[in-house]
Amino acid sequence: MTNPYGIEKRHEPTIDLKEADCPLAFTRADFVRYAGPDQIIASALMFQMLTCAFEVLSPDALAERNEVKVQVGFPGPGVTDIIELVLRGSTRNAANITVKTEDLPMEAPEALIGRFYFEFEYGGNRIGLWPVEGYFTDEFRDNVKAFQPRKGDAASQAAYQNFKHGMVAKLMAAEPSALFNVKIVAN
Repeated sequence: MTNPYGIEKRHEPTIDLKEADCPLAFTRADFVRYAGPDQIIASALMFQMLTCAFEVLSPDALAERNEVKVQVGFPGPGVTDIIELVLRGSTRNAANITVKTEDLPMEAPEALIGRFYFEFEYGGNRIGLWPVEGYFTDEFRDNVKAFQPRKGDAASQAAYQNFKHGMVAKLMAAEPSALFNVKIVAN
């Protein structure tokens, strides 16, 4: 389909929710545009995680963005940027977002700060999510420490960018329900 300006509309997967009666849709490209090109892994992680969370917590209706609560176990800049974009997590809905980087489940992969463990609450239900093994490894952590943001010589940075794009491809190729461990958390 083309619009009046001759630009084809692409049909990309979206994170769908609403604010009042206004439906909202965010693509992973929106995440990258907001968080920046150094945050492509965070954009893929959060796209898949939000997809999984909303499929579990609100499978039959659009979630209301102002009512979603999140506990963040890894408050990296890309993660917090995306929470702000989708949930207004540092402006209007800051009270709905908590950061907890200690006393998290040991099975959640270690991050540079905290762990890749998140809890989402909506409609009276609360779930914990963390990536399955094999994604956020020592190799990942070592690369991020050594080369982000844009550290190292041109050859090292090119290799790191290839690593990041490969990781994004793996994350986006996975079914969200197979990418995360999900547990019900008591409120």
